[in-house]
Amino acid sequence: MVKYAKLLFIAAFFMMIVLPVTGYDLSSAAIGNLIQTTPILNATPSCAVDNSDPYGLGGMDVCVPLGWIEGTANKGVFTLGPGDYGRKLEFEGETRFYEIHVPKSYSKYRNTPVILVFHGGGGYPDAVRYESGMDSVSEQNGFIVVYPAGTQANQNYTDRLLIWNDGRPFQNGSYSPVNDVGFVSAVLDDLATWFRIDPKRVYASGFSNGAQFTYRLAKQLSNRITAIAAVAGQRSADEIFPPPPIPMPVMQFSGKEDIYAPYYGGSPPDTSPFFEIAFETTLKPVEEVISSWVTFNKCPSKPYEVKRIGNAVLNRYKPCKYLTEVVLWTLEDGGHTWPGGDLLPSEVNAEQGNINTDISASILMWQFFQKFRHR
Repeated sequence: MVKYAKLLFIAAFFMMIVLPVTGYDLSSAAIGNLIQTTPILNATPSCAVDNSDPYGLGGMDVCVPLGWIEGTANKGVFTLGPGDYGRKLEFEGETRFYEIHVPKSYSKYRNTPVILVFHGGGGYPDAVRYESGMDSVSEQNGFIVVYPAGTQANQNYTDRLLIWNDGRPFQNGSYSPVNDVGFVSAVLDDLATWFRIDPKRVYASGFSNGAQFTYRLAKQLSNRITAIAAVAGQRSADEIFPPPPIPMPVMQFSGKEDIYAPYYGGSPPDTSPFFEIAFETTLKPVEEVISSWVTFNKCPSKPYEVKRIGNAVLNRYKPCKYLTEVVLWTLEDGGHTWPGGDLLPSEVNAEQGNINTDISASILMWQFFQKFRHR
């Protein structure tokens, strides 16, 4: 089996890794919209790193100015308002963190839906924020976005070059002991102490390794995840882990020019490993993966809707059990990229392929997610 490390860490690293050349803006204006929260908020530390570092690729990083939430919230008080936040959690002996975008329309008096967005292998939260543009969709539609951070793929960095334990083995045959599913559950618990979220409308999305992890959450955290959307990473309903105990709405975005998550299945290119730690896998064809979810959710075998928008082709399967749906967007000109999104400066020359601009994956995700509430 080909070392999928090489997939994640050439795709994702090149695709998501760029080290900062500027620090965070610590001004009150940058922290912005924090409502009487001085006792529990600290300005984020600088994220400046020597840009001669080899993992910087000589490019610029994206750093979102954050107000870091500290302390313990009073249950049901919800003192924080709109803004961009960071939060550190002690989880199973490790310090983990996640980022939060709260839209201007947020009110502590009404339950607000949440979309979790998981970065790719070798990435970090700010990278997928930039690539997906999900913050702007949040502002337009009034949901909270949460960007959790994975764990280290390189011991020299704690805030980038991160990976998710999506269940696949490393190239040496060992498995990660990291309980990322438990971490996500802890993030949701913690988030609910600071913001009034709707527990029946919590959705998960991810890119590459983050997409694979999103499929794991669909199976192992289905009591809290209402629906999922995966970009540039596919997994069958019965692959690696058993299917979820309940039907799960699934949306998949896959590019036919993606060499790291091949549309027709197989393994990524056997290029030299970029890191010592890497996943090993052979991917199933995207259409076979979709067929497995169609069968699992008891949908009709033929699509309810087929539609083309430029080089983007939609296949929607419904009605399915418990009114779920399965949706595939095939990007005929798409590479290992987020449709309608962007590339970091260092990704431009990373051979990730083209970004399809006929659709916006982030907008389509929200349109899909808002149809579903947890039973």
